[in-house]
Parts: sequence; C-alpha cells; structure tokens
Amino acid sequence: MAELIGPILDVIKLIGRKASKYLKFQRKFTEYVDDFNQAQADLRAKEADFQQQLKDEHHFGKMPKQEVERWFEKVEQKLGHAQHVEDKISKGKYLFRSCLGKLVDEATQAMKEVHAEGNFSGGLVVNDPSTIAVNLPTPEVVGAIDVREEIYQYLMGDAVGLIGVWGMGGIGKTTIMKDVHNRLLKESKFRKLIWVTVSQDFDIRRLQNNIASQLERNLSDDEDTIVRAGKLSEMLRGQMRYVLILDDVWRSFSLEDVGILEPTTNNGCKLVLTTRSERVVQSMGFKKVKVPCFSMEEAMNLFLSKVGQDMLPNPTLESLMKLAVRECDGLPLAVVTLAGCMRGQSDPRMWENAIDELRGYIRNIHDMEDKVYGCLKFSYDRLQRIDQDCLLYCALYPEDHGIYKDEITEKWMEEGLIDEMGSRKAMEGSSHSILQKLEENCLLERVQNRPCIKMHDLVRDMALHITRKRFLVKAGMQLEELPNEEDWGEDLEKVSLMHNRISTIPQMMKSPKFPKLTTLLLSWNALKEIPESFFEHFPNLKILDLSYTRLESLPNSISFLEKLTVLLLRGCGCLKSLPCLSKLEALKKLDLGSSGIGEIPQGLEKLVNLRYLNLGRTSHLAWIPTGTLSKLCRLQYLAIHLELESAEELRELNKLEVFEGWFHNVGHLNTFASKRKALYKFSILVCYQVASFRPTTSSNLVRFEGVSFGVGDEIILPYGIEQLSLVRCWGVRSIN
Repeated sequence: MAELIGPILDVIKLIGRKASKYLKFQRKFTEYVDDFNQAQADLRAKEADFQQQLKDEHHFGKMPKQEVERWFEKVEQKLGHAQHVEDKISKGKYLFRSCLGKLVDEATQAMKEVHAEGNFSGGLVVNDPSTIAVNLPTPEVVGAIDVREEIYQYLMGDAVGLIGVWGMGGIGKTTIMKDVHNRLLKESKFRKLIWVTVSQDFDIRRLQNNIASQLERNLSDDEDTIVRAGKLSEMLRGQMRYVLILDDVWRSFSLEDVGILEPTTNNGCKLVLTTRSERVVQSMGFKKVKVPCFSMEEAMNLFLSKVGQDMLPNPTLESLMKLAVRECDGLPLAVVTLAGCMRGQSDPRMWENAIDELRGYIRNIHDMEDKVYGCLKFSYDRLQRIDQDCLLYCALYPEDHGIYKDEITEKWMEEGLIDEMGSRKAMEGSSHSILQKLEENCLLERVQNRPCIKMHDLVRDMALHITRKRFLVKAGMQLEELPNEEDWGEDLEKVSLMHNRISTIPQMMKSPKFPKLTTLLLSWNALKEIPESFFEHFPNLKILDLSYTRLESLPNSISFLEKLTVLLLRGCGCLKSLPCLSKLEALKKLDLGSSGIGEIPQGLEKLVNLRYLNLGRTSHLAWIPTGTLSKLCRLQYLAIHLELESAEELRELNKLEVFEGWFHNVGHLNTFASKRKALYKFSILVCYQVASFRPTTSSNLVRFEGVSFGVGDEIILPYGIEQLSLVRCWGVRSIN
C-alpha cells in the first residue's frame, strides 16, 4: 500500500507547487505587467541611444560591429514578442491571468537579458571599409610647399568651400592634389574623399557616372540628365562631409546641372578642381589658388630625386646638372622628364652634348607650355626607335585613360612593334622591358591601385602632334557617327575611334581607298552593323579591333582583307556567326572570347599562321570539329572552355605556351600534360561539368572538381604548376 501512496503524494506535491506558482501569477499580475512595461521601456531606450550614437559615428566613416548588429537583431526579436504579449494582455480575461502572468514574466526576463548583453566595453563601431580612401600613388613631392599648405588649410577650415587650383600644363597640379588627398586621409574631418578625372572632352553624363561610381552606386543611362542630376545630389547628400576633387577641368560648367551639391558650413563638404585656365576658376566662383613654377632650388631637388643623388660626388657633373635644370625654367614635368632620360649618365661629355641638344629644342621659345613640349620632344628623340613607336601607340587611347599593362604590351606585339623572337614568353618579356623604360623616363605614369599606365596630357599632345599626318585619333570623344570625310587623309596609317557611341556606319565616303591604313580600332562602340562595302576601302588593313560592340554578323567583304593579321571580336555577345575566314591566311590572332558565336567559323582550319586563338567563355559554342585544332600547329596561345572530343589534338600543338581549358577526365589531362615543357601559363579544369569554370592565368592552376580517383590512378600535372585545387573529390589518399 505504501508503495502506491508514495508516488501519489509526489504527484500531489508537484501539482501543488505548480498551482502555487500560477496563483502567484494571478495575485501579482499587475506587478508582473508593471515590471514587463519597465523592461520594455528600458530596452527601447537603450536601443534608441545606440542608434543615435551609430548615426553620429556614421558621419565619420564608422560602421557597427558585427556583435552590435547581432544585438540589434535580438532586440528586434524580443520587442516583437513583447508586442505580441501586450496584445494578449489587452484582450486577456481575469480567469486566464495565471497563464498570462507566466507569459509576461518570461518576456520580461528575456528583455532584461538582452538589455544586460548590450554592454559593449570596446565600443559600438569599427571603420567602414567602403569609406576608407586609399593613398593615391604619387612621387616624392618636392616644392610647392606654400601652395600645398594653402589648399590644406582651406579644406580644414570652414571659410572656403570651393577651391580652384590653376596653373599651366606640367606645373604639377595633379601631383599637389594627390599629396593633399593623402594628407587628408590622416584626418577624421571628412568621411569620404572622391577623386574624378574630367579631361578635355567634357561630358556631363560621363562625369555623373564617374562620381556615382566613386560612391559605389550606379545611374541609369536611360534617364534624362536632369533626373540623373537629382539622384546624384541625393547620393552626395547621403555622404555628408566629403571632399570632391575634379582633376583636369578644361571649361566651366554648372554644378547644379551635374548634380554636385554646393558646399556649405552645414553639410561640411568641399569641392576642389584643377585646371590650366584661370578663367574657369573665376567663372565658376571658386577661390583661386595659383601654382607657380619651381624655384631653382626646388627644381634641382626634384631633378636629383629622379636622376639619382649617387651621381653627385663629381663637382663637374653637379654644375652641368644645374645648367640642364636651368633650361627647364622651373617646370616640374620638364625637369622630371629630363631627369628620366639622363638617369645613369655619369660621363660629363654626355651631359654637355645633352645640354647643347636641349638648348636647340627650346631656343627662341618664350611660351612656357611650348618650352615643356621642347623638353618632352628632347626626351622622346633620345629613345630608341622601337621605344618611340610603343610610346606613340599609347596616344591611340582616350585622354587620361588607364591602360592595363598586359593589354598595352599585347597591343605592341599585335602591331609587330616587338621583334618576333620565336617564343611568346620572350616577346612578353621584351614588351614589359620597354614599358618599364618608358615609365622610368617619366613618359608614362602609373595609375592608382591598378596595374595600369597612362600618358600625361602634354606627353599625349606631343605624341599626337608627331603623328598628326599618320594617326586619326577620336577615341573617347562621345562620337555618334564616323568622323567627317575630310578627316580621312590618304596618308593615314592608324585610326582610333574606340570608346565612343557609334552605332551605325553609313555607306563609306566616295574618296579613294586608304592604301596606307593598317590599324582600325572601333572597340567599345554601340556598333550593330557594318556595310558590305566598308572593308573595300582598306586593302592593306592588318589590325581590326571590333571588340565589345553589338555586331550580330560581319560582312562577307572581310574575306578580302588578305593582309589582316589580327581580328579582335572579344565581348561581342550579339555576334552569332562569322563569314568564311579561309582567305585570311595571314591571320595570326583571332579573339572570339566571350562572344555569342554558336559554331566555329568556316575555314578556321585553313588559318595555319594562327599564333593566338581565344574561344574562352563562348557559352553558345557546343563543339569543335575533330581535326580542326591539330592543323593550327603554330598556336602559342589557346583558350577553349568546351569539352574536346580528344585531347590527342592538343598534343600536336608543340609550340603552345599559354593554355586555358577544360578536360572531361584525368586521362585527357594526362594526354595533354605529358612531355609538355613549353607551357608557362595555364589554367586547367578537370570536371564533368564546365559551368563552374573561372579560368585565370595569374597562377599556373590545375583544378579537379567532382572527380573520383581510383586506386593506383596516375595523374600527370603540367610542368611548372603553382596551384593545385581539389573540390568535392573522392579517393585521394596522398599527394606527392
């Protein structure tokens, strides 16, 4: 009997304790609700305080820590539940108070716990990476100390919001502003520093796009300029306390038309522009800051920083250097360029000859900008012919355009400016050596945070003057149609119309053919169609660049370009097919990467002189006829992102040096990789599905994806592999 009574008593005690607790909830229900309301009010107050603190910190480029973000998520969740409990309280009946009291108490304790967790002794915020500007690359800044300090004080003070830095070309305005920009990075006054290059071919929509891009935002190309201006104003208004630097402004414009806010004491913004024209600064109502020429001492210090102070122990050499620098009249660009071309020259006789030559270039020149031109021409003429040609080619790009180093060296090879050395690797090495030499001579400049170079405006002006009868350059000029017929001279050798808005080409002008034209650059246009007769005017064309256009097809007349060596159609996503290419026997480079072609061009197998073939990222291309690739025995570069029926074809390509491709299985990789020593750049995927292939030639990579390895399977990896990746693979026991 006792065995039965014991458990029953335990149950009764348990029920009693539960009942007692529920009775407590009912008797003290009002107290529990008051406690609930207080906990809710405390949590909301703490949340509001933190939100205000974060808002204040946001103006100084700060963002909430991840733990703070998670805390806010918890607060939102608990307060949402509290609202649900409140609704039940308002609808509750007396008989259900015991159950409701328990719910109220649980919600109260949960809010108190979250409130206690909101104790961030290390602070609420960290720096926002998106607002952290980076140092702009600039040479060691010499001279112009007073000007730099004047600009800096205007920016740090409240009295001046619009600052116009002006001075002649080559005087160092951009370098000065880069130095001021980098100095501002060390201060907390401004949340964001925005740098935009404007250039001579001013375009409001492009300026709007460039400013929005610096804010990591986009503007619709389909909208009216006024609407875009309104949206840009809102973007800038949301930044608060920024400095907008507009470099290389050539003419005055309305800030309102662009969407640039007028700086005020309240918004804490500043606007700086650099220009050659005092009139631009004056007409736009900016505070004028003139950049003067360097003093002799400043010019000499700048010269020594470039030419190397290790050459100074010789007193004779030092006096000759001073003579050379004096001829530059304190113009920084002239000083730097002269130092670049004389670097490493320690023979006094070489300096004497150089000074005599320099004086010949600038004799009887009184205009300061013309004198800069004379100094630049002096440096240019001392280059070897191949270096000169490579420099002049850079002028085919738009003004102030950042040119990728790998791209420009590839262009030089396409043009035949680099001697054929038997191997692509050797030619690339030669190209990069020339590029380095032009940089060292200060005729090309490095671009901030990108593997790019660009030409100073005055260097480009010199190049265009030298080539004025041979080159027609209208790159980046916002053209919507071809230049006028009178611009097309019969002596033209190169025409650059890249980066424009040309959508149609009319039936070509009635003038004679252009027998000397070898290079035609039409890339980055909205071009949709080319007339059948167009190519008949260029019988000796060698380089044709139609990349990143909207062409759907090419006219059959392209087959008449029998001297064509380079045909570039990269990024032509609308391109569906090509005419027969069998007559283009001189073709050495064919780039169809990222195009829309659905089948291999007819006659491809006849192009036995091809060195470069890019069929990468051609998602509509399903197959390549067997035997096609094996006939292209001179290929040095091949990118092909579709499955090959047989890897044996690639074994025939003994000269292949760069390869991007996909193999269906390990056996195909082994067939390709065995005894292949010439390969020096490659990106290879071994996978059953190619959809995930993202090739890169930055490192020599082999990637296995979804591969099952059997016991004893042999794997042959290409010579020189730098990176091996195994993703979702099975059966791997060890890697030797």
